[in-house]
Amino acid sequence: MAREFDHREGTHLSREQKIITMTKLALYDKHEGAHDRAANEYFRHDYIYKKNLGTRIAVGIGGLLLLAIYWLRVILIDGTDVLQMDIVQHLTDSVLFLVAVLAVYSLVGTVQGTREYYLIQKRLDRHGSLIKLLERHEAGAEKREDA
Repeated sequence: MAREFDHREGTHLSREQKIITMTKLALYDKHEGAHDRAANEYFRHDYIYKKNLGTRIAVGIGGLLLLAIYWLRVILIDGTDVLQMDIVQHLTDSVLFLVAVLAVYSLVGTVQGTREYYLIQKRLDRHGSLIKLLERHEAGAEKREDA
């Protein structure tokens, strides 16, 4: 088996290892590369905000639907007289419910988005180091051919 010397690492890089590295790069590009590069276009805060915006809207709409179902049950099924209710207290409770739900989902989404962003950065760093390894390998091979 032919082995070539990688000057930076001080180790030999075989042709099989070169093929394995190139395969890893191709698989990354095929499966995760486009998504990771698109996410890398944003600062971390902007990426998380953009990712969570749809979730926050959906959770807000879902919370409003739950409140509407609750109010319909209270008024229609329980037969509560709307004029006798303490409207301010019930509206305050409803708003607090919505705020709590949105806060929890925002926190969970932010933690998840931050974790995903850091994993993307880690994959991009790994991808870059594999490319540099191949470039050094190719540069070393060219020098040996010229000599």
